[in-house]
Amino acid sequence: MRILLLALLTTLLPAQAAFLVKPYLQLGDAPRPAAQERLELMWHAEDRGGAWTVEVQRGQGWTLQPAPTFHRLEVPPLPAHRIYRAALKNLKPGARVSYRVKLDGALVFAAEAQARKPGAHRMIVFGDAADGSASQLGIAKAVLAERPDAVLLVGDLVYGMGLASEYRKRFFPVYNSEEVPLMRSVPFLGLPGNHDVPFRRSAEAAAYFAYWSLPLNGPGLRAGEANAAPAVPGTHDAVVAAAGPAFPRMASYSFDYGPVHWTVLDSNLYADWESPALKAWLEADLKAAQGAAWRIVALHHPLFQSSRSHFDDQWMRPISPILEKHGVDVVLAGHVHNYQRTAPLRFRPGQVGHRGRPVAGEFTVDEAFDGRTITRAKGILHIVTGAGGAELYDPWQTDVRASWQPWTRVFISDKHSFTVLEVDGRTLKLRQIDAEGHELDAVTMTKPSPARPPSGR
Repeated sequence: MRILLLALLTTLLPAQAAFLVKPYLQLGDAPRPAAQERLELMWHAEDRGGAWTVEVQRGQGWTLQPAPTFHRLEVPPLPAHRIYRAALKNLKPGARVSYRVKLDGALVFAAEAQARKPGAHRMIVFGDAADGSASQLGIAKAVLAERPDAVLLVGDLVYGMGLASEYRKRFFPVYNSEEVPLMRSVPFLGLPGNHDVPFRRSAEAAAYFAYWSLPLNGPGLRAGEANAAPAVPGTHDAVVAAAGPAFPRMASYSFDYGPVHWTVLDSNLYADWESPALKAWLEADLKAAQGAAWRIVALHHPLFQSSRSHFDDQWMRPISPILEKHGVDVVLAGHVHNYQRTAPLRFRPGQVGHRGRPVAGEFTVDEAFDGRTITRAKGILHIVTGAGGAELYDPWQTDVRASWQPWTRVFISDKHSFTVLEVDGRTLKLRQIDAEGHELDAVTMTKPSPARPPSGR
């Protein structure tokens, strides 16, 4: 037994020493499904040389992948380190594939990855999470138990300033650990909330742009331009350099997963979606997605919500007519640390004034939809899923319906929770699950089958 234990320790110690952050999966710049899928594998290591290789299992053998690349990041208090990227290529859509990482010929990491599925799948969504609390860990464990195919975080990815050191302490140890091996198994996607953007006095802020790898098909913004994340020259240079082309473009993007088209928006105050450039991109993206069975928008700041906290932050409402015009079905947001679901809504904004205030307008509410017997929505379902770990907002409102907006149907602010989206063709099931695995809410949305073209007879 002692000899076996010694052998095991001898094997594990080099693997532990190889990484500052162990390998984790990203979608990479691959917004559309392909006959041969790919994922991007990232990891962080010390700033020193070494021959890294990545292999994917094919049958009984292993296929060497393209050589990893890296960006160097030096932002105190963290020592200089390297952010590695390697493509896992030619994956069969929907398959689970084994992969492994070697350093100087020695095996240092191995796991299984879930390639993007072409049809039915399970996507988990939540936000406002990584504050280092027991609640964050509890939600992470519950997410793992749901066996997602992918995870999307709707902003405020790590508290409290989106710093590289906060990721090292509060993010990766929770979502990519031996206890909760989520990120090494399924791709994580994210978007920047107000706690993730560059803070003027911190050189290590906005690590989102360096530590994530997501599609770069968003608005063609450049650093310093209007609507771009406001990096300060001389302060954020190291993070911007390590991000490469991702800064500031990766703040908004779109991607397809199965029959769903996702449009991801940077909703921070500096991004004005009434501006011609952003508005044109949003219109074009949604117009091009009309073949998708489902169209979902994800952003940080909700268009419609009832919580007394952040009530004034409903400044994204003016995009409602565009979303309705192009058949968006669901909008998922965070920012408000609880769970809320509206009835299906249509909204016509009135005069748009100072950003940072809710926009008044005319509501049309689908009172018939119940998500059980009547499942075809006339309007957009708006979901707040910001109960992913950080301190909850306004728990007293859970049982005080008089404090809700008239179109709010569910408001749960006394439990941490996350959203499960199960998509199968033209059926979309939404479930809200708490840290103990209990179902707090559930609705089903359906659409009729598309009309068949005439036979030509």
